[in-house]
Amino acid sequence: MTDKTVVTPVIMSGGSGTRLWPMSRQARPKQLRALMSDHTLLQETALRASGETGDVTFGDPIIICNAAHREEIAAQMDAVGITPAAIVLEPVGRNTAPCAAAAAALMAETGEDGLMLLLPADHHIRDAEGFRAAVARAAGAARDGALVTFGIRPDGPETGYGYIRRGEKSGAVYSVDQFVEKPDRKTAERYLEEGLYSWNAGIFLFRADRLAEEMRGQCPEILDAAAAALKAALRSDGVIALDPAIFADCPSDSIDYAVMEKTSRAAVLPMDIGWSDIGSWSALWELADKDEAGLAAHSDRVIAIGARNSYVRSDGPLVAALGVEDLIVVASGDAVLIARRDAVQDVKKVVEELKDRGRKDLV
Repeated sequence: MTDKTVVTPVIMSGGSGTRLWPMSRQARPKQLRALMSDHTLLQETALRASGETGDVTFGDPIIICNAAHREEIAAQMDAVGITPAAIVLEPVGRNTAPCAAAAAALMAETGEDGLMLLLPADHHIRDAEGFRAAVARAAGAARDGALVTFGIRPDGPETGYGYIRRGEKSGAVYSVDQFVEKPDRKTAERYLEEGLYSWNAGIFLFRADRLAEEMRGQCPEILDAAAAALKAALRSDGVIALDPAIFADCPSDSIDYAVMEKTSRAAVLPMDIGWSDIGSWSALWELADKDEAGLAAHSDRVIAIGARNSYVRSDGPLVAALGVEDLIVVASGDAVLIARRDAVQDVKKVVEELKDRGRKDLV
């Protein structure tokens, strides 16, 4: 009987709650909301990174989050029958590289010698089984020391994502020729024609000790600060509060810039699993079930008559939409957003204006 490879999900649940305002806010960002199903995005993430697939078994997750979300996250995990291996509290946000370093240090401390699956809490994946199968396919390369990133097969010339250019194939994965920044449309169209590029989904698989070794060479100050903050952390009942002073001094950087773009061991596994980072309300409209007029209307608090190609949602007052077209209408709590579908990227400007006005109650 083949021994199972243990994969520990490390779920990064940060975020400031701006792109899906007013439903997503600092106190309850989008990963803590049920946007695509009866489960929140965090619950969906934890559930799809669980169980067994092929030669891989998923262990209890490590969840790294804002200290203010601790109780909500614990309650949401309990509601779906998942007991985290640890809930690690960040006193301040420091991007994804310190998250990964702290998780690697924690796995080393507990003697866990399996693989670390680093993934955001706020993405949607339609094909959960396909995702687990992709992790299982990449496990061999990760065990052998590769730092694997998962690429999404592009279905259009998207300019909002970074891209990964793949090189030679080795087993189930490809070498990474290049990470490229968000392109303009003409460049994105060329990437699509060439057929060698994937969207960068920000999901990674590697051995914890291999990641630590790479960080020792590429960004030792991040590794040292994260490990020191973990060593000095306050611990109680599975909750680990990283030392505030030490972690605040940790450089802020992404795992992409700090490690993946510098290492010679980067590999990519392309996958087609119905992935979205749900980066805007228009993305939710695209993913949602719609009627023949292109209307996505959610909840019994919405009445939509003659509406076309629109997304209407409320968890507060009744919203009646009559004859509207190409609109996003979202009512939540004490705020209502009305925007053209092609203007929703400017929601962050509304949040900035509210901050300038001192309206913390709405942010």
